[in-house]
Amino acid sequence: MIRLKPETERLLEEEIRKGRFQSADEMIARAIHALRGQSMAEQERTAEDRCRAVEWALDFARNRAVSLGDISIKELIHEGHRL
Repeated sequence: MIRLKPETERLLEEEIRKGRFQSADEMIARAIHALRGQSMAEQERTAEDRCRAVEWALDFARNRAVSLGDISIKELIHEGHRL
């Protein structure tokens, strides 16, 4: 059983009365789908940010002959491609 606060229930009823949704179930389902879409978009942005950071680090290391200790540039590039 789902219990709603009176204010939340009032908001649901208002949206249904205005004709934006046919039922509380429809409104909740659409909200869940929207949240899932947002979450996936955020995950994609995070992966893109990691790739850009690796690319920047690789460019920096290549252009400045930076020592990477016991990892080679080739290994770092391979790791960047894996992301």
